[in-house]
Amino acid sequence: MASILRLAGGLLVAASAVAGWDFPQIITRDVAIIGGGASGAYAAVKLKQDYKKSIVVVEKAGRLGGHVSTYDDPKTGLPFDFGVQTFNDYDPARAFFARMGIEVGSAPRTALTSKYADFTTGAAVNFTPPANADRTAALGRFLNATAAYEQYTLPGYWKFPAPDKIPADLLLPFGQFVEKYQLQAAVNQVFQITGMGVGDMVNTLTMYVLAAFGQPMIRAFIGQGATFTPTSHRNIALYEAVSTLLGDDVLYNTTVVQSLRTPIGHTLWAKDALGKSTIIIARKLLMAIEPTPENMDPFNLDLQEQSVLSKFDYSNVHAGIVSHPSLPVNVSVVNTPAAAAPANYLALPKSNFNVRFDYMGSGSDLFRVLLVGDKKFDQAAAQELVRQNFAGLVKAGTLPATADPSGELQFRAWANHGAMHMRVSAAELKKGFIQKLYALQGHRETWWTGGAFAVQFQSILWAYDDILLPKMLA
Repeated sequence: MASILRLAGGLLVAASAVAGWDFPQIITRDVAIIGGGASGAYAAVKLKQDYKKSIVVVEKAGRLGGHVSTYDDPKTGLPFDFGVQTFNDYDPARAFFARMGIEVGSAPRTALTSKYADFTTGAAVNFTPPANADRTAALGRFLNATAAYEQYTLPGYWKFPAPDKIPADLLLPFGQFVEKYQLQAAVNQVFQITGMGVGDMVNTLTMYVLAAFGQPMIRAFIGQGATFTPTSHRNIALYEAVSTLLGDDVLYNTTVVQSLRTPIGHTLWAKDALGKSTIIIARKLLMAIEPTPENMDPFNLDLQEQSVLSKFDYSNVHAGIVSHPSLPVNVSVVNTPAAAAPANYLALPKSNFNVRFDYMGSGSDLFRVLLVGDKKFDQAAAQELVRQNFAGLVKAGTLPATADPSGELQFRAWANHGAMHMRVSAAELKKGFIQKLYALQGHRETWWTGGAFAVQFQSILWAYDDILLPKMLA
């Protein structure tokens, strides 16, 4: 097997020489991991330390951590997390932080006053949010209505029912589920915290809304569970520690551009941002990136893989930090359609949208923005939408014009989270989509982790890896 893969690597080297590319280095590993986000980074640590496997992580960014984004403000020296805000206290989350030497504590919260406005017009909206007691009671009903289904979705779809046994509630559009169980008072919070990631939350299947705001999150908000963060208030500290541990086993700013995948192993040709090439020869391949067509293009998917992965729809999500004197300190300016007034809780923004301008606290001038859009919603479109929203709010008088109203909104940090909350239709689920998806595990000695195969929260993805890795190495 090794000789065959070396031959394949040699062919790629020869091809690169003919094409005039730099002569690449060649490395041989037990497992090649594509992607260093939550799933890939955790798997790399486990494989290297616990299973004593040689690994390499191919990561397109200059750091590990995926959706964890921390901005170290040069003005104040303070850190601000604008991607992942907190970690669910879901096994094995605390143990992973302890392993990496990161002290944790209760998640800090900055109390903000909400100001409601329709970002499509900039006009203020006379919206009345539900009372705290009503919201908590509705969240309790949400938990009671879905607790029995947790076994099917957490920490992965390993026990998902056969197509004819899927509970009807999971296949209901969420708006209908809300009406059925009288959850209206919880909708605004579900949407504003993480539910917005699915885009059109009202018409998304309840199963996928639960993937965005599931039982561990519900428990945290009704006092039956917990979340935490590093005591340093730098969420990225976890992945900085992982990066130190993995050392040269991570190829940063690198993507796979060509591959030869076989049932007995893989040869990958990777290139970094400076054009340096690496040939990776690996016995097993662990895919820890979202299986979008663009991401999968270098991996010559076969017909079985294509027929399953092509069914996915998804959102593109962006997070950023902006500043401008017109943005009000200690306030969250919340995107709220005019139709939501005074208390229509199922009236929510439509894609593409910016969720809100959130003051980030600590005496700063920083505000977090969070944007959700369709498959074509790239960084340029997302930032332009933020500019348009801000200008509309000022023009409508919802935000005050400053002495220099022509002053531009400043973008201080940005993170393109890319494809998230991958999902399919109820019709596909009834055709056995989940079973077909999981049948890809081990096919062509390729294994799959990440948000398309499990609920897209860091600690839940780690628990999913704990089930996957022994199967991969069996």
